[in-house]
Amino acid sequence: MNGFEKIKSFGIFFGISLIIAGVVFLLFPGSVINFLAILTGLLLAAFGLYKSVNALLKWNELNYKILHMAVGILLVASGVFIIVNTEFTISALGVVIGILALLQAFDRFSVAGTRRQSNLNYTPTLIFGFIHLGFGIGMFYSAFSVISVIISLIGVYLLVSGVMVVLSTAYFLDF
Repeated sequence: MNGFEKIKSFGIFFGISLIIAGVVFLLFPGSVINFLAILTGLLLAAFGLYKSVNALLKWNELNYKILHMAVGILLVASGVFIIVNTEFTISALGVVIGILALLQAFDRFSVAGTRRQSNLNYTPTLIFGFIHLGFGIGMFYSAFSVISVIISLIGVYLLVSGVMVVLSTAYFLDF
C-alpha cells in the first residue's frame, strides 16, 4: 500500500468515525452529556490522585507540602462530586454559563447604545445582545435542555464533517 492509499484509508476511517460520533450526539444528547460529565469527574479525580501521590513521593523536596496535598485531595473530591451528582453539576454549569451570557448581553446592549449615539450601525450588535439574553435565560430556565440542543448541533456538525471527509477522501485523485 503506497502513501496515497494509506492517506485515503485513514481519511475514510476518520470520516466514518465522525459520522458515527455525529449520529450518537444527535440521537442520544442526554447520554452524551452524562458521559461527558462522568468523564470530566473521572479525569479530575485521576489528576487529583496523581497530584496527591506525587506530593507524597516528593514530600521532602516540596516547599508547600500541605498545599500540594490539599489541591490533590480537593481535585479528587471534586471529581467524585461530579460523578455522583451529574444532574446538579450540569445545572450549576448552566447557571454559570447563563450568568456569563447575561453579562455578555448587557455588554452588547451597552455597545449598541454607544454605536447608536455615534450614528453607527448598531443593529447587528443589538441582535447579538438579544441572542445572548435569550441564551442566558434559557440556561437559567433549563440548562440540561439547552446543553442538549448544543450537543445536537455538535452532532449535526460532526455528521456533516464526516460526510465531507469521506467524500473528499474517496474522490481524491492520485497525481
